[in-house]
Amino acid sequence: MKTQRILAPVDGSERSHSALMEADALASRNGGDLTLMFVHAPATVHLMDDEYPEPTEMTEELMAKARKILEKWSATLNTQNAKRHILVERGKPAQTIIDSSGDYDMIVMSTHGYDGLKHFQLGSVAERVVRGAKCDVLVVKRLGDTSD
Repeated sequence: MKTQRILAPVDGSERSHSALMEADALASRNGGDLTLMFVHAPATVHLMDDEYPEPTEMTEELMAKARKILEKWSATLNTQNAKRHILVERGKPAQTIIDSSGDYDMIVMSTHGYDGLKHFQLGSVAERVVRGAKCDVLVVKRLGDTSD
């Protein structure tokens, strides 16, 4: 399996950090490139019949904070510095990851481990990515995780 270009979508959680460590191990072992990706899904406020998008200033501030976190995480990785990349995108997480998947050999991401009603209500970004990605997907679930 060719894993020269790995995409590691992260959401800032401990679970996604664990998946990033797996992605880093694969990339550093194979001399590959590793891209850390965060996708911000802007909030929309519904008030009666009106819909209000998240203010642009708030979106920019949140995306800047996300970039700083990814830079901090990136600095701790074993993958060569020149082969580490950071992407901070705006959109629907699953679709944004799927849209980017054609540029990579593998996606390594975490799952939140929801099941039952919670899974039904929230859906699963990982599940949608597995179904729609144009490359291999490795879904990492930390040992001992049985619920959220």
